[in-house]
Amino acid sequence: MPITRRVNRSLSVSFLMMIVLALTACSVVRLAYNQADHLAYWQLNRAFDFNEEQSVKVKASIRQWFQWHRQTQLPVYVSFLARAEKEALAPVSPALACERRTELEGWGRKAIDQAVPAMADLVLSLTTDQVIHLEKYQAKTNEDFRDDYLEDDVQDRHEAAAKFVLKVAEIFYGRLNDAQRDHVKTEIAALPLNAQNVYEERLMYQRDFVQLIRKLNAQKATPAQAQQALRELFQQFFDPPKEPLRSQRLQWIAAGCKLTSSLHQQTTSEQKAKAAQRLRDWETDLRILNKQPA
Repeated sequence: MPITRRVNRSLSVSFLMMIVLALTACSVVRLAYNQADHLAYWQLNRAFDFNEEQSVKVKASIRQWFQWHRQTQLPVYVSFLARAEKEALAPVSPALACERRTELEGWGRKAIDQAVPAMADLVLSLTTDQVIHLEKYQAKTNEDFRDDYLEDDVQDRHEAAAKFVLKVAEIFYGRLNDAQRDHVKTEIAALPLNAQNVYEERLMYQRDFVQLIRKLNAQKATPAQAQQALRELFQQFFDPPKEPLRSQRLQWIAAGCKLTSSLHQQTTSEQKAKAAQRLRDWETDLRILNKQPA
């Protein structure tokens, strides 16, 4: 379960799908998934401002990606949700929470790897003006992040993070009582992860991505070279090779797993049953989506 908003946004369409699952009622999940290719194109176009030729290619690549995703990944998600439904009725240890988180991350890694060839082609087609447009888009999203999570008052920052966690938790469990809400707020305030850390890491990866685009185009890289460079960049995102980022990431992950376990421990039997039903509804929706033609 994510702790802060927009940390991984735009890195993986698969992650986007999980957010859709977490924010919509089951009857809307099918509609959202069937329209997700349009949403993905819209987001990418906002970032890069495609020309006509790029637009045609990107739309085709997104359609192909979703065909792969529907046929190969939705069955994996169905199996995951079937297990999660049963697990939601029982205590969830930090170790189990981390195990499930690793599975979710694995989906993201596969999704990104599948998208790399098309992404490499796009990167090699970008003009200088489009790279500048991307930087302006990044600056705007960073401004939004600062407005949401980098208030001057530390207490306000904790409140913003807690508000998001509570919103996601109540999608699963229903309305939390005052004691449960206070528990979440206390846990959030004690987390080693804070919005400033997220923001700084966000800026670093944005900068690295833009620098890579400029480098590949200056060197007139081949598609194979671009694919390799992108895979190396994404690998660094998932597995930071240097300290202190590597240790920080591991610490953050452990804290998130502990928070997930602790919150689940605070819920009542009725709330656990509600979470299990939510997961069952999503499983049903994904089974239907998997059988529908792409």
